[in-house]
Amino acid sequence: MSWQPERSEHHQREASSAAPRRIPLNLIFDYPVRWSRYKVLRDLIQNFYDSIPRDEWAARFSHRIEQGRLTLTSKDVDFSYDWLIPIGASTKRDGDGDYAGYFGEGFKIAALCALRDFGWTIEVRSRDWHLRVVTETLDVDGRQLQALAYEVRNGLEPTADTLLTIAPFQDSVTLETALLSFFYPDNPLLGEAIWTSPTAAVYHRSQQPKPPDYPATYNDRGPGILFAGFQALGSFSYPLVVCLHDHRGNDRERNNLYRMDVVKLVGMVAARLPPDAADAVLRIFAGRWYERPRKRYDFESWYPIIDKLVHRLAASPEQAAGFRADNPHLLVAARIKRSDLPRYNRRRQALAWIRGSGRRYRLVQEAFRALDYPDLEDACAEADGFTITRDPDPCETQRIAILESVAKTLLPDLLEQIELPPCKVIENPCTAWQGMTTCIRTGATAARWRGLRIRNRLPYVALMATLLRQDAFGDAVSTYLHELGHSFGGDSSAAFSHALSEMLSATVCHAAQIGDWQRAWNDLGECE
Repeated sequence: MSWQPERSEHHQREASSAAPRRIPLNLIFDYPVRWSRYKVLRDLIQNFYDSIPRDEWAARFSHRIEQGRLTLTSKDVDFSYDWLIPIGASTKRDGDGDYAGYFGEGFKIAALCALRDFGWTIEVRSRDWHLRVVTETLDVDGRQLQALAYEVRNGLEPTADTLLTIAPFQDSVTLETALLSFFYPDNPLLGEAIWTSPTAAVYHRSQQPKPPDYPATYNDRGPGILFAGFQALGSFSYPLVVCLHDHRGNDRERNNLYRMDVVKLVGMVAARLPPDAADAVLRIFAGRWYERPRKRYDFESWYPIIDKLVHRLAASPEQAAGFRADNPHLLVAARIKRSDLPRYNRRRQALAWIRGSGRRYRLVQEAFRALDYPDLEDACAEADGFTITRDPDPCETQRIAILESVAKTLLPDLLEQIELPPCKVIENPCTAWQGMTTCIRTGATAARWRGLRIRNRLPYVALMATLLRQDAFGDAVSTYLHELGHSFGGDSSAAFSHALSEMLSATVCHAAQIGDWQRAWNDLGECE
């Protein structure tokens, strides 16, 4: 839609027939505020945006660049320039979340930066008046200061529209960024609506890429957009547009939001979603289902967002049933402290069980209990996946004695520091581990072996029953030494790896004796 140029022949005749008057703003020209071209354009466009219903924005707002002049036009919108004079005055103060602007200074600061920093002249035409942003000199305590002012002509032929022009102007890229930073249903960055309400909304992201300098959250420049108070102020890593229309910040600059602010506002929208919308959004956030805080106060964690979405979804039994049907292999894994050894060891066993189960289980946070998903440990117990130990029978006791003799011969200097732990037998054939032990920290005054600190006391060592058979000597020795190696650390520690290397070296040096033990092992025959 196009409108008549600001400098039409008719308008020139109007301007020459009405004497202009100067209105000082008492806004000193070197006032210490620096806005980018984007912020200047955004705040000028915002005055049009707040005067047009969102669903009519595309039809009633237009813009064009001709001969180095930008013209912004709003159809059937007029206002008094009195609102453009005082700092802090705004027609939108009582809007209760209906407007993008409400501080009452955006036009003044934008006009100052436009004229002073970019050499842009701004003119506005509405009702029967025409306004041009100029400067004038103020006498302050004998000093001549340059200040912003309006040159206004009244008594012109009335117009139902409002026009704003900026000249000289050629920056179409920044203009597009500013225009797309406002929420309206026809914004091409919005895809299909998931849910909308007067105060919030969620949309899929369209395929149209954002302009290069579109508002984004530092360190989270994903495709997602967060509109807060009808303006794009943040981004995230998922292809959604999340809108919190009734958000009111206290930052007049309306700077891009930090990640912690984005998480907070997305959570506020998540708490309002009906079950079907929560279902759709939760599926898109699948990568966050096992999200948990990394520290005591983790304001960037998506844990509360997922919690809210799951509980909103769970409010509908039908919706929850559909979600479970599409995601049948989720298991809840609550946080466990390593200091809680019984629960920690059960967790390690359960994790080993799912790795060997042949089924692609997926761990999720505690909120999914509301959708009737079982805990990881419960599923492991039901599948008989936990290690169950017993005392060895007489035949197994003889083979364990051979293993202990191997250890005493290979590691005599170690056994001067520690006692061999008693050996138990893992009864359960479904368990994922061939051997296991429990590590109890010994404290800071621990002894050393070959330069390695002995960190753990082992109350027992357990071996799978199948290792204590006639043909399993090699596997039994390696597993037994492996478990003894946990005196120095966990499976992934460098000390544990170093200890195994030392044990392997000792084994090679006693190859002949190893052969004698293997023959003694085999001579026991198969146990009844």
